[in-house]
Amino acid sequence: MRAREKEREKRERELEKKAREQADQLMALEEQKANLTRELNSIKHTHNKLVLTHRDLLEKKKEWESESFTFRNHVHSKHSEAVSTHGQTETSSTEEVNLFHDPKAGSAPDSTASEMTDINNSKVTNAEVNHNNDQSFIGDIISSTPELAHLKGFIETSSPVFSKTATSELNSSLFDEMKQAQEDKREVDEDQKVKDGEKTKEEEEMDSDSDSLEWELRNTDSVFSELSELSREYVENVDQGASVRDNTDQFEQILSQYEELKHTHEMVDTARKALISRVEELTSERSALHMELDSCRETVSRLEGKTKEMEDEIKRLRKELETIQSEDPDASLPTSLRRFSRSEMARVVMEKNQYKERLFELQEAVRRAQLQRVTKEERPPVEGKDSVWSRFNRFLGLTKGQLAPATAVALTISPTPVSAQTPVGSPQQLSTKSPQTESSPSPRLRKRELYREIRSHVWGTLGKKQLHGWSMPLGVTNIKDSELAPEPKDVPILIQLRLLDQRDATAKLTCAVAVPPEISGEQTCSVWAVTGPASSSDVTVIDPARSNTILDQFSLPPTSPALCICAVPPTGDTAGTVWIGTQDGGVLIHSSSSSRRRCLQSVCLSEGVHSLTYSQGEVIAGLANGTLAFFTHSSGTWNLQSQEVLSLGTSPLQPVRCCLAKEGCLWVGYWNKVYMISVKIRKVEKSFTVSERSEQQVRFLCAAGSGVWAACRLDPILRLFDWTTGRPLQEVDLSSVVNKALGSAFLSLSPLQITALSVVSGRLWVGTGSGAIFSVPLSLSSESCSIPYCSLASAQLCYHGHRQAVKFIISAPGCRSSSTSPDGAATTSQLTLSGGEGYINFRIGDDGSDGASESVLQRSERSHMIIWQSPTPSVPSPAL
Repeated sequence: MRAREKEREKRERELEKKAREQADQLMALEEQKANLTRELNSIKHTHNKLVLTHRDLLEKKKEWESESFTFRNHVHSKHSEAVSTHGQTETSSTEEVNLFHDPKAGSAPDSTASEMTDINNSKVTNAEVNHNNDQSFIGDIISSTPELAHLKGFIETSSPVFSKTATSELNSSLFDEMKQAQEDKREVDEDQKVKDGEKTKEEEEMDSDSDSLEWELRNTDSVFSELSELSREYVENVDQGASVRDNTDQFEQILSQYEELKHTHEMVDTARKALISRVEELTSERSALHMELDSCRETVSRLEGKTKEMEDEIKRLRKELETIQSEDPDASLPTSLRRFSRSEMARVVMEKNQYKERLFELQEAVRRAQLQRVTKEERPPVEGKDSVWSRFNRFLGLTKGQLAPATAVALTISPTPVSAQTPVGSPQQLSTKSPQTESSPSPRLRKRELYREIRSHVWGTLGKKQLHGWSMPLGVTNIKDSELAPEPKDVPILIQLRLLDQRDATAKLTCAVAVPPEISGEQTCSVWAVTGPASSSDVTVIDPARSNTILDQFSLPPTSPALCICAVPPTGDTAGTVWIGTQDGGVLIHSSSSSRRRCLQSVCLSEGVHSLTYSQGEVIAGLANGTLAFFTHSSGTWNLQSQEVLSLGTSPLQPVRCCLAKEGCLWVGYWNKVYMISVKIRKVEKSFTVSERSEQQVRFLCAAGSGVWAACRLDPILRLFDWTTGRPLQEVDLSSVVNKALGSAFLSLSPLQITALSVVSGRLWVGTGSGAIFSVPLSLSSESCSIPYCSLASAQLCYHGHRQAVKFIISAPGCRSSSTSPDGAATTSQLTLSGGEGYINFRIGDDGSDGASESVLQRSERSHMIIWQSPTPSVPSPAL
């Protein structure tokens, strides 16, 4: 109990540590998200400012283009007026100079020029300030954004610098152009006044004629020819007035700056999109972490609930312990100093007497066997007898050794009296000992000698007559009666002895299940057999009707071995599937059809899965801690994550290894009791005791008619109960039947116990721990309400068995046989399969392979299946 408390506290600390780590990680992610959100907002603000700056630059560009266009129009008009007034150029220029030097006349132009100068200076100053502000603003943006740090040098080198020299040059050029325009306008006015005062109408006519003549003679196709005829002063005035080069350079600078800003805007937009995608990734990661945190919190809450339950249980146990210690003063003493009660002493004495009886019986059996051996050795040997049996044994493929009889191994009785032997129950207390020779016989030789004794007993007790590999009913008293007795009906027919072809020859059978056609959707029934060592498991799928045919073979995940297997029929929208339970709590769902290797769904429970049972659209798993897990389905899949749990509530905890479902009621064997549970309401309706011994464990439950046969671990007694009320109906002890059929030597192989139990075709099939198989006809009719009583007088022994315990006995309905009906259609039959390690024929024994190594498994010692075909009527006649 203290170890469990420490383990629980350790788990609590681990879960709390994990929860704190998850919370810290969540807070770090939230802070990272907040920082990224702030960076995104700053980048958005920067982007908006850049857009506004870009718009201002576009507006300035439009203004400068309009000004340049106005100036070009002015130059063009000036050029046309200068052509018409070419005759008075010198006069107007002289007057212009005088007017320019006259302070009175030049007061107005000077004031205008000064105003224009001030305007231009203010514009240049504003442009320079705006440029400096824009450049400083862009620098702040780049310095505040880590993603745009590599653009700082690019902006400094590529952005145009408006120096004071360029600004002064621009101001001087604009001022000169505007001053020249004013002067030209003033010259035109003065020329017009002089022309009106001095010229006469005749001179005007002559001038107009000369001008027209000159225009007609001018070559308009070439600019050179046109300019060559003009005066030098006119051309110089035109060159000074048409200052277009400076405007072109400024326009090119503006375009280059626009392209650079556009490139910068694209890079900022790319960085913004990258940040947005990163924010989305962090948001999804945060949601996933939230879900994981919720699951961890749910796990913590569940574990806290379990912790509280365990604390309550500990408190209850402490109170019980205190009450017991208060009632019994010797309870606090150690076990070695305690005084046993009368009931405990009586039980110990009874068990001691039983062991003594067993010892005496075994010693007597060994004495009889030794006497029989001595009498056999005194008889003259019969030539060819052993060779015939050895050849027959070789014909069945049971061994690959030489065809020679094995040397007999003598068994002697220990001369030591009973009182001087080792204590009862110790492994050294054996009734048979090997002779005191130089080297003791190997276990294989000892087993071979025991099988020879069993063979002699079978021939001497059951006679030569046999029915399809079965003995006559054991109720016959002697051999003569067995030869004259009528043959029983509906005896299963042996059709196949199958060696299970495994990847690992040392692997052992664990469990098996038959998948009929209504579950798999195939034409014939298949059998799934689970084999493997202690660490992993393999699945072999065979067709029992066809010998040496393997449909599929695959390995399960190497986490832990499989303990149970169950075939689940189609329910709702779900397919027919096969469920496998493992020791580490795993539940694997595989397809029962062609794609058997693919695992459709899986879940890992907190405890190992020891049994799987299907009942009315639900699957019930028996766990190692004495609880039941109920799995339901919805929308075509099984809800493995949200199972309901029912605890049987009996301590100490014990795995639930056997369940039986019928008509919405579930029988569960737990310790020495059977619990009747309603599957619909998840509640224990009734419970009853199977065995009076509290340490017994119910291992097998099988239904027939309106009754249920039950068997316990290490117990040769079969018990029949009523399905509705749980009332005991019959109790049968197999000890006498086994002793009569196989003799006392069979009990030397292993203690008598029931390891497999099933009801197939109206017969009760029983497998023992030493590999023998018995079948007993039941008193069943076609009605489901009949009580399946049995009589051991009609029990029959199968001469074909296993060398070790019988692992399972299952029924395989819907198998397609090779024979056909009279109309040519394929026939189906019901087969019965037993599985175990090795094969032995009790009528032949084991006489081969004397020189084989002990470490190498013989063919007859590997995993085998024995297959029978049930007779046509599935229910025996009431006469049996």
